[in-house]
Amino acid sequence: MTSFVGRKRELAEITRLLGESRLVTLTGVGGVGKTRLAVRVADRLRQEFPDGVWLVELAKVSEPALVPHVVAEALGVPDQSTRSREAALLEFLGERRLLLIMDNCEHLLGACATLIAKLVREDNRVVVLATSREVLGLLGECSWPVPPMSIPDLANLAPTRGGYVYGHEALDLFEERARTVLPDFRLDSTSKQAASKLCQGLDGLPLAIELAAVRLRSMSVEQIFERLRDRYRLLSSGNRGGPGRHQTLRAAVDWSFDLCTEQERALWARLAIFAGSFDLEAAEAVCTDETTTADDVLELLSDLVDKSVVLREEAGSNVRYRLLETIRSYGREKLAAAGLERIFRTQHRDYYLRLAERLDENWFGPDQFYWWDRLQSEQANLWAALDFCLTTPGEEAAGIHMVGALCFYWNACGHLQDGRYWLERAMAAAPGAGAARTKALWVTGYAAMTQGDHVAARICFDECLELAETLGDERARALTCQFRGSSEQFTGNLERAEPLLVEAVDFHRSAGVVDSLTVLGVAQLAFVSCLLGTTDRAIELCEECRATSEAHGERWALSWGLWVLGLARWTSGEYAMAAEALRGSLDVKSALNDRLGISAAFELLAWVAVEEGDAGRAAQLFGVSRTGWATVGDPLFGSQTLVDTHDRYEARVRGELGDGAFEEGARRGEQLKITDAVELARIGHREKVGSSIPNLTRREREVARLLAKGLTNREMADRLVISQRTVEGHVENVLGKMGVKSRTQVAIWFTSRDIG
Repeated sequence: MTSFVGRKRELAEITRLLGESRLVTLTGVGGVGKTRLAVRVADRLRQEFPDGVWLVELAKVSEPALVPHVVAEALGVPDQSTRSREAALLEFLGERRLLLIMDNCEHLLGACATLIAKLVREDNRVVVLATSREVLGLLGECSWPVPPMSIPDLANLAPTRGGYVYGHEALDLFEERARTVLPDFRLDSTSKQAASKLCQGLDGLPLAIELAAVRLRSMSVEQIFERLRDRYRLLSSGNRGGPGRHQTLRAAVDWSFDLCTEQERALWARLAIFAGSFDLEAAEAVCTDETTTADDVLELLSDLVDKSVVLREEAGSNVRYRLLETIRSYGREKLAAAGLERIFRTQHRDYYLRLAERLDENWFGPDQFYWWDRLQSEQANLWAALDFCLTTPGEEAAGIHMVGALCFYWNACGHLQDGRYWLERAMAAAPGAGAARTKALWVTGYAAMTQGDHVAARICFDECLELAETLGDERARALTCQFRGSSEQFTGNLERAEPLLVEAVDFHRSAGVVDSLTVLGVAQLAFVSCLLGTTDRAIELCEECRATSEAHGERWALSWGLWVLGLARWTSGEYAMAAEALRGSLDVKSALNDRLGISAAFELLAWVAVEEGDAGRAAQLFGVSRTGWATVGDPLFGSQTLVDTHDRYEARVRGELGDGAFEEGARRGEQLKITDAVELARIGHREKVGSSIPNLTRREREVARLLAKGLTNREMADRLVISQRTVEGHVENVLGKMGVKSRTQVAIWFTSRDIG
């Protein structure tokens, strides 16, 4: 949002250290600019790390056990298996060469140190740049304290030329930020003296300087300095044992707090309850009381944004807000000192509990993508609300209710492992019987079954059936039978699976219940029917699933119905129809980041490619599915019938291509991003694109091959020793002659045919 100022020496030194050490920790007081500096260094080094530069923001997490989860989430590690998040993370990193920024480690020092030690020890290609107020204390760690910005000597304030000069950084920052408030602001000889004194008084801390610059809306530089000097005198005995710059930052934040109105201060403290970002609706719900209305919150929030207390962030078409961690911690202190923390943490929990209930009630319908996106952005707050429930005496019942209400978040939005973590914690914290526990049991069993952990799933199902009988909860009993039936199916007990699923589907129909789970039940029964050889019945059930889904705008359950329809059409030898159904399933699965469904769709598309005679493309599709299955538990749901079918098809492809060519194609598939893999699936059978090379000129052929390798226009121009404009013309010709629209499609066209 703002320009990066100065720090040339720091950037050079940290860059040098990262070339010598695989773990560098930037230390320093809050507000000194550790995060901004780390991100800037990483941006300069991104070309050195072919597998990317990744930022892990830890400030939003309070539970040490969740550190591996947050890192995995930031890296996009697609793991829903029963393995620990840490084990999945280590396997995912493999031979990847990447730079990992671990930001704000100080409140999770032990957990961060443990994980980072394993990452650095077990993978010699991962480099970690950490920020913390304390060193991690690891062997081989290179600790580098981030200094305040350099402050000019008051006796030597000559104008700078040609950019930033060491000794003037703090002034440069103050002037740069002042212009965001007053576009015509310039430091003259008089104001430069006052600004220099101000920067000295703030010890060159960037956050404090930025807070001071905001006050230029209503005060002169001299007035700001005078007010700040008085404030420091007042607080000079507040923290005598701490470093001066710590006192200075505290004074700066105190001063900013005192310049707010009483209502602004109250809202600042209440907003500190949020973890990560939040939207206006959440702020209005959580931060109101008898003295502050929702309309008040809107106005006060705008005022706090203007004063740089709250950051405004664009999130697609929505706006979200966030507090810097230093500001948030300060607000939490004020809230606790006023004896109000429990009250507003409860209101925070109540809001996110209602949000979970709204998800549960409204998932069935046309707004599933909206709910997926909404809940993804609220993950930190959901975790904070659950943590409050499960660590605060008397709040456990709300916690177990909340984890059950998040059923679709866990099972449909790619959070199986996180779901089991919270579900099992909630059931351990609230062991009593009741409807909420009954639901939590079948939701946990469903998640465990999906992961392939059928032993744990059956334990949950058995307890759930017993509780459902005691409570007379027929709905819970039917859903338990439904998911127990699928579990039996995956373990090969088809004769036991079918009656359980029939019982569940018949109950749903007789009760007149139509929702995502009942539609899913029809698809699950179709799956069993397909494996039993009654393909016509399976197709009929899938079409019922499709009709019900389309009538209500349901997408998630439909995607499973389409997957089963693809399986049934493949069984019948209708390969084109199978591929069409599977691509429809894949479109929804990829939009919801449903790794299990994505893996299943690519697996069956590989089978279809074999039957269509496209062994090269099948090898790549097997590679894509291989990567996916490794993250979600047992391949092909643990179904031996499907596993045996996979083995037969893989043997056919190996026989046609040879082991070396097969593994090369599979590796290409493993390396594809999900978006590119979906593009590969959409291109389809080679009849749609053509099996021969288009009529390209020699130069166009060279350009096409370089496009397939991912080179930019500038890189191609340098390689071919021609102008960039000439390259642009060749690229346009290549895309036109090949009948594709993007560079990605060129790469897929070439790699799927083992050409050039």
